[in-house]
Amino acid sequence: MSSYLKKIKNIFFYQKEKRSYKRWINKNEPDKLELEYQRKHSFSYNPKISIIVPMYNTKEIYFKQLVESLKKQTYNNWELCIADGSDEKQPYLEDIKNDEKIKYIYIGENKGISENTNKAIALATGDYYGFLDHDDILPEFSLYEVVKEINENRDADFFYSDEDKIIDMKNCRVDPHFKPDFSIDTLLSYNYICHFTIIKKELLKKIEGFKKEYDGSQDYDLILRATEIAQKIIHIPKILYHWRINENSVAANKEVKPYAYEAGRRAIQDHLERKRNYSNS
Repeated sequence: MSSYLKKIKNIFFYQKEKRSYKRWINKNEPDKLELEYQRKHSFSYNPKISIIVPMYNTKEIYFKQLVESLKKQTYNNWELCIADGSDEKQPYLEDIKNDEKIKYIYIGENKGISENTNKAIALATGDYYGFLDHDDILPEFSLYEVVKEINENRDADFFYSDEDKIIDMKNCRVDPHFKPDFSIDTLLSYNYICHFTIIKKELLKKIEGFKKEYDGSQDYDLILRATEIAQKIIHIPKILYHWRINENSVAANKEVKPYAYEAGRRAIQDHLERKRNYSNS
């Protein structure tokens, strides 16, 4: 099939899916009244959520939408921790320099996704860490739902949610991923957890963050290592993350980053080796 025909097919598919998914959104997601209730609600435990973002040559409009999505959150005890490995520091970042909820470091070089992310983690002071790509966004009720689950599952140290995708620049929501509860068998077949992942500070410290040798599938490796030793894993069955589709995204084209599949294979292989070692010890 030609690329032109593929585009026509995708446009037709997304338009059809958009209509049915919009009906689901209207039926299942909080309305303005519910969002206002969330803003006024007081939890018995109000943990700080550190949102970890590695930046690299991020488009201004994407960055501003990311920051705006956090400022609209109905749960307010959060911080944004950014490590910027861009070729040069962008002028639009001046807008955040006086924001006490945003911590930013310019690395001066691109150390790769894992090391850039670890630099952002080093800025964090929160109780739980959530991971957000530099061109994605969170719905305004995302952190409220996370903290609600934390309050109901104080013994849990690993949380993940459902997700969907937004078409580049249009914020048209498509392709919802309604995930199962935790299943190691499913996880070993593909990284179904992906976004939105929230890990307790102590657990992330135990696994020592991201490892650069898995760049491309660094999230997969982190999730495998975290779930191996997590005390309790909670699936939040709500769409709490919007993954942007653009020309450079694996969400749009799985051939964009072929090295990611090799890194993913190694992450699985090393997980199985660790499990064998656990069994023999």
